[in-house]
Amino acid sequence: MANFDWETIRAEYEAGASQSELSRRHGVSRAAIQKRIKSEGWMQDVTGAINRLTEAKVAGVVAGCNPQKKAEALSRAAEDKAAVIRNHREAWDGFKQEVKAALESNDFDRLKCLKIASETLRNAQECERKAWGIQDKPTEAEQPTVQATAVNIDFSKMTPEEINALGVALMGAREQ
Repeated sequence: MANFDWETIRAEYEAGASQSELSRRHGVSRAAIQKRIKSEGWMQDVTGAINRLTEAKVAGVVAGCNPQKKAEALSRAAEDKAAVIRNHREAWDGFKQEVKAALESNDFDRLKCLKIASETLRNAQECERKAWGIQDKPTEAEQPTVQATAVNIDFSKMTPEEINALGVALMGAREQ
């Protein structure tokens, strides 16, 4: 009886290799592979494949379509996602202007409303990004090189003018 590297065969199967591929590659019969799959409960993680097929279907790409039509469909899907991202950026640019105007006019009540609005906008955009499959992956250059420090500020003991001055100082620091 031949010795097969069942650990490798299982790892390759669970990574998505077909039984036929494994049979050819390792010289073991498909029946033997099927027996091991059943007796040891091997499972394939097909999440990646399902996600790729789903993205293709959402983009309007069908199996066997010609490369030009596939490229056009992918380009349309990419443009649709880019439009979502552009809209999010425009919303935050407008929001930033609202905050700046409220700070400059010492409108404390408006600032409170804007805080609530910012949380609402963030939640809505996070949901929209999930619905569109948009994931933020920071680049190496965007990774912080120093650890951020959290500061707790008790606003209840501050006057509106002090809060406003702090807001102006923080907004100015962010723009630099």
